[in-house]
Amino acid sequence: MRRGIGWLLAFLMLSGLQAAEERATPITTVTVQARDLAQVTRVQAVIESVNTPLLHAKVAAEVVELLADEGDRVRKGQVLARLDDEGFRLDREAAAANIARLEATLANQRATLRRDEKLFAKGLIADTRLDASRTAVKQTRAAIVHARALLKKADYLISHTVVKAPLDGIVQQRLVSVGDYLNPMSPASKAMFRIVDTAHLRARLLLPDELAGQVRPGQRVTLYRGMDRVETRVREVLPLVAPSSGTLEALADFPGRDGWPPGSRVTADLVLAEHRAAPALPEAALVRRPAGLVAYRLEGDDRVRTGIRQDGWVEILSGLAPGDRVALDGAAFLADGVRVKVGDGAAR
Repeated sequence: MRRGIGWLLAFLMLSGLQAAEERATPITTVTVQARDLAQVTRVQAVIESVNTPLLHAKVAAEVVELLADEGDRVRKGQVLARLDDEGFRLDREAAAANIARLEATLANQRATLRRDEKLFAKGLIADTRLDASRTAVKQTRAAIVHARALLKKADYLISHTVVKAPLDGIVQQRLVSVGDYLNPMSPASKAMFRIVDTAHLRARLLLPDELAGQVRPGQRVTLYRGMDRVETRVREVLPLVAPSSGTLEALADFPGRDGWPPGSRVTADLVLAEHRAAPALPEAALVRRPAGLVAYRLEGDDRVRTGIRQDGWVEILSGLAPGDRVALDGAAFLADGVRVKVGDGAAR
């Protein structure tokens, strides 16, 4: 599966129709056919998970329970661990009690304000006293808003003492033990779990850098692992050559399946070009001569260019058309002007 080598073929005149039977070279023939051809390069690839989240605690607390371990398959929302939530619950109780107190205070202040408004209307109190009542109501309302925010914060912290899986996958690593104190604000804070998403995978294709400019998103890729195969397409071509390997890298996503673990190496066939209904000949119809590759047509003379080679066939870019008849078996014994005898039984 490789491209042709430019202007290589010259078609030489054959005089087979008047050849004497005893002096003619026996041959079979083949006609130029229209075939779908693809230029394919085989490379290595590494299977990766599209998502491999590293879970950290969002609150400072002690680990009190672990409900998942390495190798466990987990579902999105499944509880993996619990942290100590006693301090956060006490904060919540205090916030709730403060709200109740402030709401009772506000009720009394509103009653006082209504009374002061009536007295002010009758001229029985000064405006400063009315202003003080109004200010007291505003301050208590603001205090209630703040207390409710503290209550929400306490609920938020309590909710994050329950550590849940963010997606379906497998626990690759458990990095904490019961009794560990976790503080996400500390530079020394460590992660709790690494989860590997096995439902969404990708192949990282490792390509020789000379293919830069030939690889594009959308090109077909076939991945092989043992007897199993996956059809996918290039999603993205990374712009830089990887310094560690000196290879160009492209990514091709595919749905997860059994037997394709992330980290494994597979073989990949990348289709660089596809030509539909291209004129083509079997490679056996081409003969190497000092001037290059030659094909012998039963009549006529022309020069052609070759293109894609695939599965024993060679694309003819110009000079021949589907239906043209060319020597096949015995072509290696021919030269310009040699008489030929076409074998009917072997002719194609």
